[in-house]
Amino acid sequence: MPFSYRQLFLGRSTFCCCLPVRLGVIAMSVLGLLVAGLLTVVLWFEIASSSSSDLTGAERAAFVVGALTETVLFAASLLGLVGAITRKQSFTQLYAYILYVHFLVNLGVAAYLAFEITRVTNNAERVACQTAIKTPEAQDQCTGLLSFAKWVYWVIAGVVLVVEFYGAIIVTRYLYQLKREKGDMRAMRMHTEDAFQLKSRGAYTQLQEPTTPGRIPPLDSAYLGPSDVEFDPYTEVYAPEDRPSYPDTMNNKDMPAPPIEAGYGGGSWTHHEIATEEKARLQRQEAVSESNKNQEPAPPFEDFRSGDKPLL
Repeated sequence: MPFSYRQLFLGRSTFCCCLPVRLGVIAMSVLGLLVAGLLTVVLWFEIASSSSSDLTGAERAAFVVGALTETVLFAASLLGLVGAITRKQSFTQLYAYILYVHFLVNLGVAAYLAFEITRVTNNAERVACQTAIKTPEAQDQCTGLLSFAKWVYWVIAGVVLVVEFYGAIIVTRYLYQLKREKGDMRAMRMHTEDAFQLKSRGAYTQLQEPTTPGRIPPLDSAYLGPSDVEFDPYTEVYAPEDRPSYPDTMNNKDMPAPPIEAGYGGGSWTHHEIATEEKARLQRQEAVSESNKNQEPAPPFEDFRSGDKPLL
């Protein structure tokens, strides 16, 4: 099997070296429920409690988009938890898609916030630390504090993005595991049905006709076309067959039949001689029959008188 990075990263059934991916999906969905649920409540409460004078139109739109995003993530985390517990492939697949979309949104938001924080930090460092503060020690402390805040944001944003991306990979691994398990079960079921059930086949198998050495060869093309000779059904047609090397006197079809006069002792006989011979033979048979009728039959046993002994 050739090497595949997709199989390397997404084909495994564990994460963190030994933990099953199903446990990772459950943990990721529970964490998403807690974080997304908390952010959803805070953002919608802020939108509802703030007036039009407190937030500008762009800020309110940003809060609404963030609240909707976290609401969708909360619902997707709930589906992911149910899908991991019940092994539901459709729920897990939807949860994986939403995780990837949320990761891309967070990546864009993190990049925008990093740009804004860097710009604000540079302005604050120039205005507050260099202009308002005159003491060099205090200026260094102000600059260090702003730099520390910027690095804290970078660390938090990086950890959140890495955890979310790794969680999406874990969910994808579990999704591939469910697909493999379902494919194996489907293949096992099909093999079982093929073994214990009779199914109609859509195609027919063409059988080759056995070749026999004594089969009549096909007719020549000259016999298949129209002919002026009238067909005679009483004409015998013999197929070519193997003949023995010695002469066959019992079944010789090529020799003509002998005449009827040659069957009475050989020689040449006429019809008159045949009739005379037959009449003489019948007369001899009748004479023998009459002599047999006139002769009395002998008794099978003789009666023994009393006192006589049979001869030994």
